[in-house]
Amino acid sequence: MFVAAEDYEDQGLDLNKRLIERPAATFFMRASGGSPDAGVSDGDLLVVDRGETAGPGRVVVAVTAGELVVRRLAPGWREDDGLEIWGVVTWVVRKP
Repeated sequence: MFVAAEDYEDQGLDLNKRLIERPAATFFMRASGGSPDAGVSDGDLLVVDRGETAGPGRVVVAVTAGELVVRRLAPGWREDDGLEIWGVVTWVVRKP
C-alpha cells in the first residue's frame, strides 16, 4: 500500500529531463516493423541521439539503400564498414 507523506510535494515526471541529454540532437521515431537483434518491436518509440557515439554493441539508426533501419552494431564493427550511422538509440519506449 502506498501512503503519501503530508510534506511530500509532487514534482511530476518530466521524460524530457530523464531521457534526453542533448535536446538539439535528439529525435523521437516510431519503429515500423521490428528489429529483433536490436530489441525493437513494431510500434516502439525510439529516442535517437545524433550526438552520441556509435560503437560495437550499440543500437543505431542507419541509412542503407536510401532507407532508415535499426540495427545493433556487430562486435567487430568499425566506422569504415560502409554503414551510414544516422543516430544512436538511447531509449526504447514500448507499450505494454
